[in-house]
Amino acid sequence: MKRKALITFTLTFFSIMISVSQNTSSEYSDLIRDGWKLCLEKDFASSAKLYEAAFKLNKNVPLSDRYNASCIYALAGNKDSAFHHLFIIANDLKWDDYDHLINDSDLKVLHTEKRWEELKSIVMQNKVETEAHFDKDLVTILDKIYFDDQSTRNQIRSMEEKYGRNSIEMDDFWQTILKKDSINLIKVSKILDERGWPSKSLIGKRGTSTLFLVIQHANQEAQEKYLPLIEKAVQDDNLPKRQYAMFYDRLLLRRGKRQVYGTQLAINNELKTPYVLPLEDPTNVDMRRAQMGLNTMQENLNRWNLIWDVETYIKELPTIEAKEKELNEKKM
Repeated sequence: MKRKALITFTLTFFSIMISVSQNTSSEYSDLIRDGWKLCLEKDFASSAKLYEAAFKLNKNVPLSDRYNASCIYALAGNKDSAFHHLFIIANDLKWDDYDHLINDSDLKVLHTEKRWEELKSIVMQNKVETEAHFDKDLVTILDKIYFDDQSTRNQIRSMEEKYGRNSIEMDDFWQTILKKDSINLIKVSKILDERGWPSKSLIGKRGTSTLFLVIQHANQEAQEKYLPLIEKAVQDDNLPKRQYAMFYDRLLLRRGKRQVYGTQLAINNELKTPYVLPLEDPTNVDMRRAQMGLNTMQENLNRWNLIWDVETYIKELPTIEAKEKELNEKKM
């Protein structure tokens, strides 16, 4: 009897701990969401306060959240706090994306500080250590492909704001993007057909992301062809699970099925707001996302200031699927 009572107590204790953890995660997510909203509204000082409140709830703050906080502090003119978070991700998290650091306009106010040179030196050293055994020739090729893929896509938002989402100018701009995609696919196909999926110890995270992006933006035929190679890359830890989740969701939707990780969204042309494309078993999506190294649906939707309401989504799902079916039929 005593042993049974002990087991019951232990289970109750763990249930309490799980509940506390879930509540803390939810509170963290809410604070980050509200902080990001304030950032978009350019209330940087208030945004930073919410980020700091969130960080007190989480001992393992994601690099992306801490980096965003540094940018928000820089935009608010609080250089000390901006450097505080940047040095944490440089020293403790070994951040090595030197190109991103020096080209991020949000951090421009920091460039005149002596600490900026110190920070650059640390991130560059991280980069050198990471790339010590890289295939330099292949990395050079992949860096060019990455630039061609991202340089135009980074202009989509500003182009849409200037000309309108359905304008002739945007149609022409998308043709430019698709042309680059075709050229990049030829280059990446040659690499994959001749070498298989290169180890990330040879091409690094950027190189791996480049291969992923090109296949992610390719036609369905190419995606089906390289699916086995991508699955093996995930198995061998040469492609992050979260990127595979994005790829697989897109491929499933192209097959006319529901996505499983909720990574794919579309824009409602009338309301100008994003919505989640057809999703299988929405109730348990966060469990599946966690297995793939993704944040929760709510945390993902924070950037658009959207609320993830499972019950509402399930009710709206038939309408979403009917809409997608109609759009796909128009494309055929």
